[in-house]
Amino acid sequence: MKKLMRSICLVLATVMLLTCLVGCGDEAAPSATESPSGFATPTPKPASDDPGAEGGEEASGSKIKIPDNLPRYRIGVMYYTFTDKLGSQMKNALDYLAGSFNVEFVYIEATWSSEAGIAALETTLQTGLDGVIAVTSGVPFVEACKKAGDVPCVSIQIEPIDEQVAKEMAAYDNYLGAVCENDFQVGANAIDALYASGVRNLGIVGLTPGLARSHDERIRGVKAALEKYSDMKLVAEDYTMAEYSKSISSFAAAYPEMDGMFCSQGVEAIYQTMNTEGLIGDVKLATVDISESTGDYFDNGTLVSIAGGQYGTTMIGFAVLYNYLYDGTRIIPDTSVTLRRPFVEVKSSNEYEQYLKYVDSSIPVYTVDEIAAMIHGFNPEVTFETFTKSADEYSLADIVSRHSGLF
Repeated sequence: MKKLMRSICLVLATVMLLTCLVGCGDEAAPSATESPSGFATPTPKPASDDPGAEGGEEASGSKIKIPDNLPRYRIGVMYYTFTDKLGSQMKNALDYLAGSFNVEFVYIEATWSSEAGIAALETTLQTGLDGVIAVTSGVPFVEACKKAGDVPCVSIQIEPIDEQVAKEMAAYDNYLGAVCENDFQVGANAIDALYASGVRNLGIVGLTPGLARSHDERIRGVKAALEKYSDMKLVAEDYTMAEYSKSISSFAAAYPEMDGMFCSQGVEAIYQTMNTEGLIGDVKLATVDISESTGDYFDNGTLVSIAGGQYGTTMIGFAVLYNYLYDGTRIIPDTSVTLRRPFVEVKSSNEYEQYLKYVDSSIPVYTVDEIAAMIHGFNPEVTFETFTKSADEYSLADIVSRHSGLF
């Protein structure tokens, strides 16, 4: 009986842990009235309750006109919480789009349990949703939407755990596909940045394998990139249930030659432990997820690469769903294959300032006009290649180039 109870406790602890591991960082979001990430409203009125809202906006530079009298859609958006950093950015970005596309977004918090999340989704589906965008994956998610009346759905930020699950999800006609960050590439790019900074003795701090595909992919990217550099050694690696501080402390004691680290999640505890262990000035860091201390650790020379900006994926997920709702256009031709997009990667104090101005700012990474230009019903030239091209180009430099005239 005691062994059974210990097993149950371990499972519950694992489920609770996973809710923190979808690339959200650990910075709490300010209130809606104070948030520097709250996006400027592009239209003078919120989404109308009328069946057809006034449109008539023209996409700047693209000559794409948003039609008048758009149909009204009610879209569910599921994430663990909309009060953390990423959750608040996602909500602000979608609220920014709502009025222009005549959409009411219904926010569903999945809390700490996948079962509770599906239950919350099923309850909300009963209130009448035209579509769902969700930070989740798997057959139960698609099945819940199907049972509610073939409600079309898109997975974002989490892709199917393996090819078999991807094929099973793709068998559902209401599943429009998955849009996710390229975690493998961000791991590989982190090693390139560490090597360029002079790191030759690397430590890896990560999550226990098998708990989160995103973290596993980051580590795979790191290992693949290491093979390019014959003079860069992996001197230490440790994978835990997010006990990153313990890993760093053990590295500091046992591997004095270590001059660089990759951490699969950039929580504040990493910076604090590096300070406590006297690693600042001697060990470079590359990680994922921007938090409140990011700027300080670029300024003191510790950080050489960090990745964020994932809320842009939410906006692309909206475009995939809206295309289908508006005129039946299916953007992703093979929904068993994930549409992958880069993170926004930051590699210096100057780039971090640009990130604050152009990504974590009053205008999101895609404007209303730019999303409108991705809607086939507004722009007949839109294809799947429109989305892959946008993904290929997505970067901090791309956002600055597109939006430099807006500030």
